[in-house]
Amino acid sequence: MGNVMPDSETGGLKPASDLWEGADRMGERIRRVRLERGLTLRQLAKAAVVSPSTIHKLENGQLVPSVEVFVKVARALRRRASYFLGDEDGALELRLSRLGERRIVPTGSRLHIETVAEALRDPRMEAYMVTVPSKARSGSPLGYKGELLFFCCKGAIDFTVEGRTERLEPGDAFHLKSFITHQWTNPLAKPAEVLIVWAP
Repeated sequence: MGNVMPDSETGGLKPASDLWEGADRMGERIRRVRLERGLTLRQLAKAAVVSPSTIHKLENGQLVPSVEVFVKVARALRRRASYFLGDEDGALELRLSRLGERRIVPTGSRLHIETVAEALRDPRMEAYMVTVPSKARSGSPLGYKGELLFFCCKGAIDFTVEGRTERLEPGDAFHLKSFITHQWTNPLAKPAEVLIVWAP
C-alpha cells in the first residue's frame, strides 16, 4: 500500500467503535490466519515488530491499526493487505469501482484512504486513493517487496528517496521498487490526492 503510515507503532490507534465497524471481522481474520500458521500471539508480534498487546487488541476488535501496523501484520502473516479489509470473492475476474462506493481503509491517522482496485482472482496489485491533509507526512521509511507507483492527482507531494527530494504535482508519477525506502509530505496549505498502486 505504499509508505503511508504514522510515526510510531500505535501511531493513532483508536477504539474500533470510533473508526470502523468492520474491525471485528478484520480481527477474526488475523486470528484465523495466525492459528492456521501455528503462531502464538508473541510469535506474530515478534515477526510484525509490534507488541503482543497490540495483536491481542486487533484480534479482539478493540483497536483499528495504523497503516504501518496493519501492513506489518499482513506481511508477517504472508497475506495481502486487502484480505483483512473485508469480504473477498476470489472467483471474480472483473470489478467496477464507482466514486462514492469505494471501501474506506481504516488508518488511525489523518490520512483518508479508499480502495480503487479490489482483489480479483489471483490478484497482482492493489490500488488506493489517498487524501493527504496539509503538512501531513509518511512515517518511518519501510520497504516492501514488489513495485510502487505514486500518481499525484491534486495538490503536491514532496517525495524523498535516498536523500533526494522531488516534488510531484498533478500528472506527475513516481515509480520505484518497493524495497527502496521512501518518505513523503504534503508541503502545501491544502489537501493533496495521490493514487498509490502496489504490485507485490
